[in-house]
Amino acid sequence: MAKRALSLFIKISLFAVVMVLVSIFIPYDGLTDYFTSLFDFQSADKVTRFILGEPDPEFWESLRIYFAMLINILISIPLLSAFITAYNVVTRRISTTGILKDWGISTLRRFIKLFAFTILFWGFFRILPYQSFLPDSETYAMSVFIAVVLFNLLITIACYWFITQKIIIKRSL
Repeated sequence: MAKRALSLFIKISLFAVVMVLVSIFIPYDGLTDYFTSLFDFQSADKVTRFILGEPDPEFWESLRIYFAMLINILISIPLLSAFITAYNVVTRRISTTGILKDWGISTLRRFIKLFAFTILFWGFFRILPYQSFLPDSETYAMSVFIAVVLFNLLITIACYWFITQKIIIKRSL
């Protein structure tokens, strides 16, 4: 169990490093501006309202940040898969004939996992009744916001783990 947790921590850390390196060394601002320019005033407001669940006073900036994060992730996941596939080839002495297939499958699997985890995280934020103990009319400290996000993250991790365990059990039967 500790070995799996350490491996997961290393992969998450490596993903964070790859995302930072992509944001520093790969210029994708033009692509972000292009996608942002495809939206008009009302559609940009609708998209940010759908994501946040409430009106956003700075929706153009939020939309730009969403597209920048999305493009960064779309670049970082294939790079991470390439790093991990290369590491597996070197350490496990895997045949080089199936490298492209392994890279493609691992990239697709990582995209699906990230999509599922993001949908769960966003869904719990939208479904759980945080307004019942944190009314919208008050202003809260950043520590309260961090506690809510961490609580939501823990619930998401537990639910994601439960779902993946059920998939593994069904697949092994």
